[in-house]
Amino acid sequence: MIRDGRATVHSIISRQVSITGFDLSDYRQCLEKWNNAIATMFQQCESVGKTRCMKVYYEQLVLHPEGQIKRILQFLEIPWNNSVLHHEELVGKDISLSKVEKSTDQVVKPINLDALNKWVGHIPEDVVRDMPNIAPMLQILGYDPLMNPPNYGEADKMVLDNTANIHKNEQKWYRKTLKVVDESSHVHRDPSSRLQMGS
Repeated sequence: MIRDGRATVHSIISRQVSITGFDLSDYRQCLEKWNNAIATMFQQCESVGKTRCMKVYYEQLVLHPEGQIKRILQFLEIPWNNSVLHHEELVGKDISLSKVEKSTDQVVKPINLDALNKWVGHIPEDVVRDMPNIAPMLQILGYDPLMNPPNYGEADKMVLDNTANIHKNEQKWYRKTLKVVDESSHVHRDPSSRLQMGS
């Protein structure tokens, strides 16, 4: 899975995900660590070849879930099932989630656009300006290191509808998240006042 390193690092820092060697108070250092890690993984994927390692871009998975999931399932030789597009309907029924996993709150909701640009405006300006030098892998992976906010492309209608539904029914999704996570201490409001749990 390939994701814009700026979003990855913002998620790690805002959720306080402990990773050996990452200083969660320093965006620059975390981006440098991300760059080194993704460079190694990218090289390893290239070396084993396309039949053993498929690159999946997180942003494209979010924007075009049906096409991307079909591609993944075909690679894994798993038959298509439409339920993969509606995982949120199975949470608490056929799917159980960890209450301690930092991203459980996101899996409760349908595939939506909210996580794509959460990092924008949170990375210090000096780091944003120096991004091509701090994280050269961004450009190698096809991201514009200076585009802030980025343009990852247009979303499929289903994803736009899901996102609108989440925003319109904020309280419903908040309650469902609380039910699954079972700890309101993990829930907070973001600066735009939309109910959120983590980033």
